[in-house]
Amino acid sequence: MIDQNPILSVSKGTIIFERGAACSTMFFVRSGKVGLFLNYHTPQQFQLLEISKPNSSLGEMGLFDHEPRNATAVALTDCELVELSQESFPAFIEAHPQETQQIILDLSQRFKMAVQEVRNSHQILTESLEALKEVQANKKTSLKDRIKKISDYLLDIPDDVPPDLYFSLNSRFHGTMF
Repeated sequence: MIDQNPILSVSKGTIIFERGAACSTMFFVRSGKVGLFLNYHTPQQFQLLEISKPNSSLGEMGLFDHEPRNATAVALTDCELVELSQESFPAFIEAHPQETQQIILDLSQRFKMAVQEVRNSHQILTESLEALKEVQANKKTSLKDRIKKISDYLLDIPDDVPPDLYFSLNSRFHGTMF
């Protein structure tokens, strides 16, 4: 797999590539663990994936779509990576069909994980919307109950008690109308 592609020794904590950076290379993990992060080093940091299987690929999407990096890759342990450039990629595909198949399998697995995350997020949103609807319905009921209480309070004044005295005593012993 190595051929003439450079092997990089990367220390734990090293940023391999950053989100938004131009992409002209991809990597194969020979050893170690690499984490892919969104919003790295921010309060919203989120680890998308941990890559530790030897010969697994990372950073390949930019070689295919020529878009900037969509995540930040960080060495979670000391790592050894093989770097593959955009220029050498076509020759690599011809010379290494098994490694090319591994790239496709890695992408397929990540796509499945992304779809599962979308499903999970959809379920959470659906449950949250249902809970919000329930809260709204309870607020309406609560408002209805308050209106009924006020109307009962105002309309059920005993005939033999002057209204001012009734309101005064009721407020003292039962709190406000609300």
